[in-house]
Parts: sequence; structure tokens; C-alpha cells
Amino acid sequence: MIGAISRLLAGASLLLKQPLHAFCELETAHGNALVTKHSDYVSFIRLDGMRRLATRADVQRIATAQRIDLSGALERRGHALVAWYISDPDQSAVEIDRLNLAACRSVARELGLDVRDILDERARLWPELMRWEAAYYILWTRRAVLTKEERKQMVEEQAEMAKAGPPAGDSQRYYLRSEVMAARHSAFVTRVLASLQKNDVAARELTAYEALKAAREAVYRETAGSDWKASLPGDRVTSRMPEDEATQGKDLASHMLWPGLGDQIFHADAETLGGQRVRIGENEYAHIDMSLGPEDPRPFVELAAPLGKDRIPWRGAVVLEGGGSIASQFKEIAATFLNMFPGNGDIQRAFEALRQARQSDGHIGVRMRASFATWAPVESGRKLRRRAATLAQRIEGWGNCKTTTVAGDPLEGTMSSVPGLALTSTGVPCMALLGDALAMLPWNRTASPWERGSVLFRRPDGSIWPYDPSGGSKRPQVLDIFVAPPRSGKSVLANVINLGLCLSPAALGSQGARLPLIGKIDIGRTAEGFVRLLQEALGPQRRHEAIFVAMQFASGYEVNIFDTQVGCSYPLPLEKAFLQNFLALATTPPDTATPYEGMGQLIPAVIEEAYRLCTNVPGGSPKPYRAGVEPEVDRALQRHRITLDAEDPWWRDVVDRLIEVEEWRLAEVAQRHAVPVLQDLIAAVRTEQVRDAFADLKIATTHEEASTLFERYIYDLIKRYPSLNAPTRLDFGPARVIVLDLAAVAPAGSAAANRQTELMYMLGRHILARNFFLHTDYLEFVPEIVRPHHAKRFLEAQEAVKRLDYDEVHRTKGSPQVREQFERDAREGPKHNLQLGFASQEIGDMPDNIINQSTGRFVLRLGSEREKETVIDLFGLSEASAEVVRFALNGPGPDGAPFLAVFQAGGAKYEQMLVNSIGPVELWALSTTPVDTALRNRVTQRLGFSEGLRRLVRVFPRGSAAQEFERRKDERLRRGESDGRAEEGVIDEIAYELIDGKGIGIVLRDVERDPEPASALAAE
Repeated sequence: MIGAISRLLAGASLLLKQPLHAFCELETAHGNALVTKHSDYVSFIRLDGMRRLATRADVQRIATAQRIDLSGALERRGHALVAWYISDPDQSAVEIDRLNLAACRSVARELGLDVRDILDERARLWPELMRWEAAYYILWTRRAVLTKEERKQMVEEQAEMAKAGPPAGDSQRYYLRSEVMAARHSAFVTRVLASLQKNDVAARELTAYEALKAAREAVYRETAGSDWKASLPGDRVTSRMPEDEATQGKDLASHMLWPGLGDQIFHADAETLGGQRVRIGENEYAHIDMSLGPEDPRPFVELAAPLGKDRIPWRGAVVLEGGGSIASQFKEIAATFLNMFPGNGDIQRAFEALRQARQSDGHIGVRMRASFATWAPVESGRKLRRRAATLAQRIEGWGNCKTTTVAGDPLEGTMSSVPGLALTSTGVPCMALLGDALAMLPWNRTASPWERGSVLFRRPDGSIWPYDPSGGSKRPQVLDIFVAPPRSGKSVLANVINLGLCLSPAALGSQGARLPLIGKIDIGRTAEGFVRLLQEALGPQRRHEAIFVAMQFASGYEVNIFDTQVGCSYPLPLEKAFLQNFLALATTPPDTATPYEGMGQLIPAVIEEAYRLCTNVPGGSPKPYRAGVEPEVDRALQRHRITLDAEDPWWRDVVDRLIEVEEWRLAEVAQRHAVPVLQDLIAAVRTEQVRDAFADLKIATTHEEASTLFERYIYDLIKRYPSLNAPTRLDFGPARVIVLDLAAVAPAGSAAANRQTELMYMLGRHILARNFFLHTDYLEFVPEIVRPHHAKRFLEAQEAVKRLDYDEVHRTKGSPQVREQFERDAREGPKHNLQLGFASQEIGDMPDNIINQSTGRFVLRLGSEREKETVIDLFGLSEASAEVVRFALNGPGPDGAPFLAVFQAGGAKYEQMLVNSIGPVELWALSTTPVDTALRNRVTQRLGFSEGLRRLVRVFPRGSAAQEFERRKDERLRRGESDGRAEEGVIDEIAYELIDGKGIGIVLRDVERDPEPASALAAE
């Protein structure tokens, strides 16, 4: 009978053709709140979601806490809470552009960085994997909350305001606002916000403009991402000229007010198509109402996640209103039911639980209605029906709900899932426990602390998760640790973050657009692709701004750790601290970690004396200048007609003269010959000042004088590393991004090898980051003559975002000096705007202090069960995050590499499971797999980076040639080739085919230009 009536009403509604304006009760705005035609107040709270992953038990616990906070407000009529959610994969491209790509393209243009291939690929790939979603609480405060006296006061207030102003006509009736209602509504909004934030749910109140934009985009999905903005009281408004001359002079004043909100929101009317479909704008909509609430109330995420994987657009609105006296009647009826079924234990227990929840546990009943909708482009009826069926099926599987697609008016049914326009719903009202209802609302998604970011990750269900690698105000200290065994996506993730840093606001400083300062100590060539990508993007004229160097002990790689800032005779405080650390490590036996007693006092004295001896002081021996050592310096002296005063001038004189003519780079080159080198420490330790001060210092274990032992170690250091005992030749010039591969100079195994590795980490850190720590506070240590020059440099370095990454940190285990340097950098980092990154295979490889200070923790995979439990305890993970660590981190797959991210951002802790999804171009560019990097290097060296990547992507669109490599290698091994020879042969073979367009590269034959012959590669 009821169904027949509903169908009759639905048929009648088709003849009514109500305009969309009829479904909008909004009249004007008051502060952040909207005001309806009946003086009700409406506010939007955006629900960013939970900061930490949650189990169902966690959701229930938080829902219970919210119930306690909100029961007082929702127990009686007057307040209402509408939970609204939307998921729209079809509009993900618009949101991805807004959240990420538009800003990245803008920064790239400012930098002169051509990364169009990467960004265009992201624009193609990400919309297929990601979906846009949003959730809001729409809070209503109705006049029923006021007492009789307060309602009278409100009416008088409105009448007085209306009388004082011109007639509103069809414009906004601004005088419907009320301070009494505003105060009541503000208290409700504050109460809800406090409840959310107290329970670790990120949320914020929207402005009236943002709220109206959200409502309009819900009505017309094709307008998503537009710059539309409503006109509200207080805005400048263009007067409207009446079209009807008969009305001129009557209500002309109303045409100078703000247009009605309905006129602003709606720009195209609706058309009903049959009994269940509605056309609005460029889409057709089908609505679904909940006709019976769930038997087993479940968290909202259990509905949203499966629908996210279905990739259908949908939205839903759940209306909760105070039950008032009806709720009390339900309690009495429930008690009566207990007596109706004395012999049916299961029924009796069910009603007893209901009575207990409502009476003994303080639960209240609320009136709940739920409406949903999905849509498809116009004239896609089959697609719309399929989507509606999927949505209905998922809703009914959400705790065993019941749904219906029949409503009295299909347009009203569709508009029931539009947020904020009216407090109406075609959903069947049901009485629900407030705690159960709150658990079903969309606050239990996971949140990102960033609204936008130059890096986009996704959650496993496909929703977009922006990440800002620049840190910004959310993360003033950026200290990241990456934990995963090889082939887990760790290095690719680090490269993606560094590329994102280059495309972030970190590149836009007060000195103009410049690449951030990035230094990385690499073991192997994991970041070579990142550097080559930047070099190609910068072009031939600027490729020197990004450098990859494989460190060696050979000519051309000389580095003098005693270099100072140009014009300075002595090192800055942090530079001196590094020298003390380095020499303390160099003079410690390889099989021990603690320096000899007294070395901590001897070394600073020797360093000070070595620098003093290189100056023009009594007893000093400044370095003599020799023409021909630095031809560029010689030519500069001639060009500027500089005559050196003395017959035997010093390099220090050359430095001073070049500074006078502002040849700063060449002055720095000359100064490299004016400062001490390692062998000068021998003379310094033998001076009377040092000998006398430390004459009584004996080394107990070797029975040597401390100065003698120091000399012995320095001699050994010079013998083993002659490139450290010469003026610097390894010059990176104006490079902004430097990757230093220490694989050839950082061995492992013996105590001596480990000590060498530790020294190389210290040296690499000095090479990369020596100028990262410049700060205007250090200008007092700079001579007056060069202070103006360095003031500009120090300020630029101080303001620039800098990042220093350390790979394979486990190699520094057992070296307190190296780890002390790490800790000092971590402590000084925020002051110097320095980011730090540490990567290793196990969490136990990380220094404890670094773990404790870290604000970003990326766990991609863990080896043993024991290590998993260690990470869970060490990071204090929630039970849901612990389950991710135990079971969900299984390494890279076709759709990306999953990882658990733990952040300290915005004063809160975030735990999220995310996926790093990048396309084949980016995969090939940033790949760290030995086979793929070897193949990439062979192909790109011959064809150029862009063309080489294009061919690799065309032939291997999954971003790897590993499967083809393994197949061919197995064939060669079966023919009897050795493993090493087979491996090299397969890589060369595939490279030849890609370059010649033969074999597997035959698909490249449609390229416009002829491929270059492989014989050229073979000749190389």
C-alpha cells in the first residue's frame, strides 16, 4: 500500500516541475554562518579526518566520546547535524591540478625547469588511480532552541534592522540575522569542533563563501574547481538595472543590494527524466534513500573504501536531529516489549540491551535520515543505472541496511544529498542511538596535515593525500628517516620527495626562484637518475647546477677540510667543530670508538695554531704565492693590473688584492692555497706553545706523548689519503644539487675499512653542507672588509631551504663522532632552515637521538617479526597502524610502493598508510634497480636523456626491464655462460635493440627520425 502511494506521488511530481530555487532555504550570511528564510543558522565544518589509522574499536571509542560531548545539544529539538560526504573519481583530474600540478608547473616555469614530461605523465596517470573526496558536518541551529522571550527579542531586532534599511525585494534579506541566534549557533559550532579536535579528528569551520561554493559544486559537479565566489553582505556589489520600466522608482533600492543566494547558486534548472532520474547541468543523477537503518552499525570507512575501489562518483547526507519527546516514548515502548515476549529469550535480550543503552548508559535517541546519489554524464543512462545498482548494493552491505529508489519527487530525492541548502531529506526517518549514528559518520577517514603539496601520495582506497616536502609552518623541523630493505622503493621515494622539494615553494625565496640546496651522500648510484633528470630539465646552459660525483682517491678529487670562507683567516665556529670531530675520529684506533684521553684538548689547540701560522704574525709562515699554479688567478691579476707589494708575495696578499676588485670566485680559488693542509698540523703540534701546554700529557695505552701520537696518526692519514693533503680541486662551483657517491671510497668489513667509511661520511658531509650552516649571527667572526659581501651570502644561505640526505646509515654504526655530527646537525637544523634525511635497512641502524628527533618516518617494509614489533613499540603506533606494519607492507607492486608514514606536523601526530604511485617516465628516470639503471645509462648516454627515456617507456611501459632481463639471462646461463658475462651481455643486447629499433625495440620503428645505429655504442 505504502509503495503504491509512493509511486503515485512520484508520478504526480513529474507534472509539477518545481524550480531548483524551491529547494534552497538560504537567505543571507552572518559571519561564517549562513542564515535561512526562517532565521535558522547553518555552518559548514570540513572534516579532514582522523590523524591516525583506527580499528573499529577505536572508531567506537571516539564515537562514544563524541556522544558524551554532544548529547546535551542533540537531546532536544533545535539543533541538527548533517554529515555530508562526496567521492568523485571523475573530477580527480581537476583536484589533482588544483592541489599539485598547477603549482608545480608554476614553480617549474619560474625556475626554468622543463619537467613537462613528468608533470604531463602525472596528469594522465594519477586521475586513473586517485579520487577526490570531501566530508563536512553541516550544523543547523533552528529557532526552536530559543525561549519564548528570546524569540520575541529576535523578531524585534529584525524588525528594527529592516526598518532602518531599504526594502530588500528579491535581494538578500540581510535583516534576518540575529545576534541571539548567532550566539546560540556559535556555541553549538564551538562544541562540535572541540569534540572533534579533542578526539584527534582534524576539522575546521568554513567561511560562508567556502560553504556556498561547496553547495554549488555539489549541485553542478561540472563547476568543481572553479573560482566562483558568492556575493554576501559587506561585499562590493554592482547595482542591477530593473528590466521592467513599471517597477522603476518603486523598489529601486533593492537592486543595489546583494542578489538572492538562490539566484547566485543556480544557473541551470533541473529536468526530471522518468521516476528516478534527474538531469541537472551536464549530469544525470539517481538517488537512493536508506529505508531502514543498519542492523550492525559500522564505521563510515567500511562503506567508502569499497566504493572507492569501485571508482564510482557518489555522495551521501545523513541527517541527525534531536528526538525530543518521541525518544522518551520509545523508551517506554521498549520496556513494554520486554513483557510481550517472555518466552523468546533472543528478542527479550535485544530489547533489554536497547533499554540498557538508553537508560542506564546515558544514550539518547536521535532522528536519523540518510539520502545518497550517484551520477553520470548526460545520455549515459546505462552507466548511471549500473552505478546506482552498485551504490545501493554497497549501502545494503554496510551493516545490513535497506534502501529504496522511490521518492515522492525524484528531484527532491536528488537534492536531499546536496549540503546546506535545506534541512530536508526523503530518507525514511528512523530512531537511532546517538553513539551508533556518530560511528557511521564520515569523520573516520584519514587526514593529511597539508591542503596542497608538490608531492601527491594516495591512500590504498585511492583518495588523494597531498604532501608538502618544504615543511612550511606545519613542520618547522624536517628530519626524515627511511627504513626498508633493498628493492622496497625506499630510494625512489627519497628521489620523489627531493624532486617535489625542487618544485615546492622552497624554490621561491626573496632572492628569486632558485633550486633548493640539496646534498646527498649516496652509496651506489641510487640518486644518479634524479640528478640527470634535473640536468636535462635545466638545459645545457645550466646543467652545472646539478652534479653527481663518484668520489675517488685520485687526481682532481682533492679536498682540503681546512678551507675557510673567502677573506677569513680562521674557520667559523661550526666549521671548527667539524674539524675537531674529523681529527678526533682520524686519531682514534680503528677498533675503538673512544678517542685517547686528552685528544679533545690537544686537537683544538693544534687547529688554532695551524691557522695562526698561516697568517702574518711573529713566527708565522704564510703560504708563498707561485705564478702558474692557478692560471686563472694569474690572468685576473694581469687583467686588473694588480702589482703585489713584496718580492715574495703570499697567497694571502693575492686574496686581499682580488677581494679589493671584487673577484670573489678567484679570491676563493687563491685562498685555497693560503690555508693549512694536513701536513701543516705537524708543524703546529711541534710549536713551543703546543708542546709546553701538553708536555705532561701521556697516552697510557701506548706510553707515548700525546703530541707524538698525534703526529703518527696524521702522517698515516696523509699516506693513506694524499688527496686530503692538497689544496682543493674538487670544485662544484654554483651547483645547487650535489650527490656524492661514496661507494668506491667507503668499504666495509674490517675495522680499518669501517674507520675509512666513517671518515668519508664526515668528509662528504663537509663537502656538501659546509655552506649550509652560514648564518648572519656569524658575521661577527668575519673581517670587516669582506663583511658586506658575506652579509648577503649568509642571509641567502640562512633563508634558503636546504636538505642533506644520508644513505646507508648503518655504515656509521659504532662511530660516536659521526653520530655526534648527525645529532649536532639535527639540533642546529631548524635554526639554519636545514632538512635532514637518513635511510637504512633496519630501524636499529638509526641513532637513537635521530629517531627521537625525527618528524617524518617512512617505513616501506621490515624484515623480521622482531623488527616489526620493535618499530611498533618505538614509534608508539596505534593498533591499526601496527596491523599495517605486520601484514600490509609487501613491497612495490603494479600500482605503486606502499609505506607507513608517521609525521609530527601542526602540533599533532599523523599515522597513515600511503602508496607512492609514479608513472613509467618517472620510474625510469628515478629507478635505482641495478639492471634498470645500467640499461637506462647505456641508452640515454647514446640517445640523450629525454629520447632514451621515451624509448624505454615505449618498450617497457611498467617502468622496468627486469622480467625481460631475467628471461634472457636464464637462456644464456643454460648455454653455459658465466653469471657476470651473461648479465652484461643481456644489458648490452637490450640496449642495442632499443637504439637500433630491432628485436624488442621493433615497436619503435614508427618514430619519425631514424634510430641511431648501435655500432656507435659498441664502439664506445
